[in-house]
Amino acid sequence: MFAKFFKAPTYSGGTWSTFSDDRIFVTDNITDYEYTKRFTDIGTFTMTLPFFADILKKLVLNGTIYFDNDWLWVQSLQYDGQKITISGTDCKGFLGTRVSLYGTAAQSGAEGYDVVSGTTAECMAHYIDNNCINCVLPGSQTADTARMLPLVWSGGAAGLANDSYMARLEYVSDIVNRLCEHAGIGYDVRGILKNRCFGVTTIQGIDRGTGQSVRPRAIFSAAHCNVISQSFEHGVDNLYNIVYAEDINSTVKPVAMGSESTGVSRRECTVNAGISSTDPETSTYFDKYVLNEVADNLESHSFMIDAASVSGYGTNYNIGDIVAVQDDYTKNLTNMQITEVTKSYSHGRQSLSLTFGTPKQKPFQKIVNNFLNGTARRR
Repeated sequence: MFAKFFKAPTYSGGTWSTFSDDRIFVTDNITDYEYTKRFTDIGTFTMTLPFFADILKKLVLNGTIYFDNDWLWVQSLQYDGQKITISGTDCKGFLGTRVSLYGTAAQSGAEGYDVVSGTTAECMAHYIDNNCINCVLPGSQTADTARMLPLVWSGGAAGLANDSYMARLEYVSDIVNRLCEHAGIGYDVRGILKNRCFGVTTIQGIDRGTGQSVRPRAIFSAAHCNVISQSFEHGVDNLYNIVYAEDINSTVKPVAMGSESTGVSRRECTVNAGISSTDPETSTYFDKYVLNEVADNLESHSFMIDAASVSGYGTNYNIGDIVAVQDDYTKNLTNMQITEVTKSYSHGRQSLSLTFGTPKQKPFQKIVNNFLNGTARRR
C-alpha cells in the first residue's frame, strides 16, 4: 500500500498550489501505522518509516499524506537513526487552528457573539466560511488572506432542519464537533486533487442494525466469528447534570442536562455565560450556549471490539453507521453507532478496532480539553 506525501499548500495570486506541484515522494516502505478516525471529532495518527537520510530531508511539518484512502496532516517528526516516526491529525485538524471571530454587525443583545441559525450543515458552513475559507466577517468587505485555508464546503447531510449556534472565540473544530453531535451527523475533510483544495463534507450514518430490514444487517458478536476481543465501559466521572449559569446581569439560572438528578447522582457545576438569560434577543440561545460550554461532560457508555477481519470496513459498514453489537458476557444485543475506528498496520499485519457510543475521556486528555475550552474552572 503506497503513501503519497505532499508539502503544505501555498496561496498566491488568488489560487492554491496544485497537489502535483506539492507532491514530495511516494513510498510503500511503512513498518508501522495507526490511525484513529472519529465521526464528529479530529482523528490522530502515527506512522513509522525506516530511517533514510534522503527521506528525512524531504519530510516537512504541516505537509499532508494520502494513505489507505485517508488524508493526514503532519504535526511531528521524530527520528533516531533507526526509524522515522511521523504523527499528527487527519485533515479535520485544519479546523482546530482557527477560532470563530465576529464582526461589527453582531445581533442586537448578543454583541461579541456570532449567532447563526438554519440547518446544521448551514450553521457549520457559516463558521467554516467566515473563519477558514473566505474569512470575510459580518460588517467587513475585505477578506483576511492570512486566515485562509485550502478548504471548500462540499455539502452532504443536512442534519437538523432547525438548528442554531452562538459562538465567541471558540475553535471552529469545537463548534463543528458540537453541532454534529447534537444533530447525530459526522464530517470529514478530504483532498480534492482537481480543485487544489480539501473538501469539508457532512456524513449521515446508515442504519445497518437489527431494527431495520431494508438493507443487510451488520452484527458483531463472537457467535458470528467476527470479533476477536471486546470490552465495555460505562462511567459517570465526566458527567455534570445541573449547570448553574450566571448571565451578564449576575442572574443565576439552573440549566439541566437531560433529566434532573438528585442525591449522590446529582453533579453540579457553574458557568459564566456572558449574555442575558432574559433579553428576548439572547434568551432563545441561552440554554443552548450553556450546554455547549459543558458539551464534553457526558456520561460515557461505550463498547469496544477488535474485529476479526478488516475487509468489512468501508463496504459492509462504515464510521457513523448504526450496527448491532452483542455483549458476550451478558448476551445483550444492542444497536449502537460506530463513533471511532482505529486502523493499525505492523510489519504487514493489519488490524481493526471499533468503538461504539460515547467513549470516556482519559484523565490527561480531559485536563487538556478543559484548558483548551476554558472550562478548567468548573468543579
